[in-house]
Amino acid sequence: MNSPKTISEGIARNRKPRCLIVRPAKARAAHAGDEIVYTRSLEYLAQTMQVDVCELYSISRPKQLFEIAKGAPPEVTRYIGSENRERVNQSIQSTRPEVVCFFNEVTFPFLSISKSAGIASVLAAHNVHSVVAATDPAGWTRIFQPLAARFERKWYDDIAAELVCISKLDVEGLKSAGLTRSRIFVAPPGCPAPCDLSDTAEPIPDIVLTGSYAWWRKRRDLESFARGVSLPTKIIAFDDIAKSILGPQAISPTDVFLDWKSGIRFGLITDRFLGGFKLKALEYVARNCAVLSACDISLEFSDLPHAEIFVRKISAKAEAWQTMQEIIRLPNVVQRFREFKEACVTKFDWNSCLTPLHTAIETALSANSVK
Repeated sequence: MNSPKTISEGIARNRKPRCLIVRPAKARAAHAGDEIVYTRSLEYLAQTMQVDVCELYSISRPKQLFEIAKGAPPEVTRYIGSENRERVNQSIQSTRPEVVCFFNEVTFPFLSISKSAGIASVLAAHNVHSVVAATDPAGWTRIFQPLAARFERKWYDDIAAELVCISKLDVEGLKSAGLTRSRIFVAPPGCPAPCDLSDTAEPIPDIVLTGSYAWWRKRRDLESFARGVSLPTKIIAFDDIAKSILGPQAISPTDVFLDWKSGIRFGLITDRFLGGFKLKALEYVARNCAVLSACDISLEFSDLPHAEIFVRKISAKAEAWQTMQEIIRLPNVVQRFREFKEACVTKFDWNSCLTPLHTAIETALSANSVK
């Protein structure tokens, strides 16, 4: 991995700057999207900084409900509490960082601590919850959209910290929610190491489902997809929760010979809500899969050749099968996929994707040094 630029020349002349990362405690599922981004980001930043980590732990359900009653959007209430506030305070006092990075919007309410200490700060969001609420298919969840928008205007619009989002869609959502700040950095996740594609590769009507289903919204949408008539092919599912939801429609990858080189398969995203970046889309492309998504993620890939072919929105299970057949019948489909995949891997190189995060940190440090 190539080293990023030196951060803050004045600091680097003597030593690496110290960065405190405030983040939720590690998830049980190491393959969860947030956890992948945390891990790669920390590895990247550790090349040029002294990195310390402060992990926050979930508060009790009654306390979360109390925070919701006070007007906090449900998804950000899990870590709002005096014990976590004390953890952040103690971490800042013990590590004495030049910059604090708050990873995930659930940590943003603790920005006030670094502000009061006069420390440069960066907010790195993983989901814009006003977008999640506005696009969720369950109408009742949209009552939380005003709460989420208010939260975002309070914290995301605070120019005391630089703001990093994970997708173009999130930035557009913030603008719709009334965010006024002019500078937002976009640092999407990177693509996994790509699998080769054989010279004899052909389209294969296999459906693949990866990723974690710990979040209730993801479970609900997969359950919705699983209902009704089964597709005329099995779904190769990696996650245990997903396999239990799909039932007889699912097959474990250990039960089949999965040669990713042999052809173009079809990766499935059943999330019907927007927000964040669908990391499994990049995983699918790296494993030679076209992407079938129940939500429209085309904006993230719109500048890539043949993206309109290989990143497709499907609104129902029957449409998924029809789209697969349409792609399979296209002329020169393998060569087109090669061109799309090469462009995707190049664009979503992890170093390139994390450079905006580094730039946001450098900007925060520079701004703080002239105060």
